[in-house]
Amino acid sequence: MEITKKMIEKSNVLLKNNNLISNLNDIYSEIPSGKCNGCAKCCVESVHAFYVEFLNIYKYVQDKGMYETIMKRIEDHYFNELVVKQACPFLTTENTCMIYEVRPYVCRLFGHSTRQEHEANYQNILEQNLEADAYFFETYGVHLSQEVIYHKINFCQAFKAEKPISQNEKLNLIDRLFMLDTQFLMADILPEEMLNMSITNWFIYTKYSEDQAGEMRINQLLNGK
Repeated sequence: MEITKKMIEKSNVLLKNNNLISNLNDIYSEIPSGKCNGCAKCCVESVHAFYVEFLNIYKYVQDKGMYETIMKRIEDHYFNELVVKQACPFLTTENTCMIYEVRPYVCRLFGHSTRQEHEANYQNILEQNLEADAYFFETYGVHLSQEVIYHKINFCQAFKAEKPISQNEKLNLIDRLFMLDTQFLMADILPEEMLNMSITNWFIYTKYSEDQAGEMRINQLLNGK
């Protein structure tokens, strides 16, 4: 997997011709706003994003002249992610978000979950981490750190939503985001296996192929141990 300049150029044509950024913003506008205390305790990982969201963020970063700075932060995060738990690469030392205006749906929805939904999501992530740990140990003879495996974002009680949003409403928004990405699949621009990757992966694949990035990441894990 790799995101080439040609792929982004073709994607941008599709974005423009089908008004996909406008559709994306329409979806975002249906997520209720809220107030938080700015502690940034939720900004401790690279969240997943749809391809259309990546394109929106990528253009924003390019327009703001932040690409080189962002890529350095993303490389540091991506290649060390299996070794130590880190803050989101877009989080500044002042606890502000470098891409707040175009942040993905996962960030916009944080705080809108019930405690039960939050705990269920953590259990899913923990299971994935344990499966990843078993894979790395079986394949490379090395375990992930306990910090990485068991890291948990605590349920946020400080966030105050403008109004509640139901689980069905959230699932509907996600379905609509998926439909936007489907247009890139149907146009043979985006391979199915690249759906809903983390933001760091999207950016890493603009500079490295999957094989290159994977090998460098494994080497960092082995050397980090």
